[in-house]
Amino acid sequence: PAMLTAARTAVRRMEALVGPYPWPELDVAQSSGRYGMEAPGMAWIPTGVDPGSIPYLVAHEVAHQWFYGLVGNDQAREPFADEAAADFLARYVLGARRASRCSTQPLDRSIYRYGSACYYEIVYIQGGNVLDDIRRRMGSTRFFAALRTYLETNRFGLAGTRTLLEALDDATPLDLAARYAARFPGLD
Repeated sequence: PAMLTAARTAVRRMEALVGPYPWPELDVAQSSGRYGMEAPGMAWIPTGVDPGSIPYLVAHEVAHQWFYGLVGNDQAREPFADEAAADFLARYVLGARRASRCSTQPLDRSIYRYGSACYYEIVYIQGGNVLDDIRRRMGSTRFFAALRTYLETNRFGLAGTRTLLEALDDATPLDLAARYAARFPGLD
């Protein structure tokens, strides 16, 4: 019941922000793995997880229905485009933003260029916080409209970090590219 409640809540809140849930159904299942995992229309949550973590884990995997499911990306080379976006959306709907426990590093690296100890903290947490900072600067209405446009424009296609950031930058008179260039040095 906790996973079902968390999934229903996440879908309802996320649809209000980024548009309709893109699949005919959503199956959420327990798995024997150590990590949550997603596929279009599916989320796996590991057995034995702390019950207090279920809302976040489910919300994160549900957010992937839009960020990687609806708009795909090269997940190994550009994890920011799906992991940071999914983590931002999950934490936003839950009010669960937090600071990173690792030092600030660029967000445009492949997964192989991060140490395993800080990959999650940099890509998910720092990346999500950068997106939340952009949201605060743009305003929520403009920010989520830009995300919906990004999702619709790239629906069932492949995009990446540059495309996501350009969609946000194009939706505001602010110069986001200049502000975040240091976090994405490979995109210049």
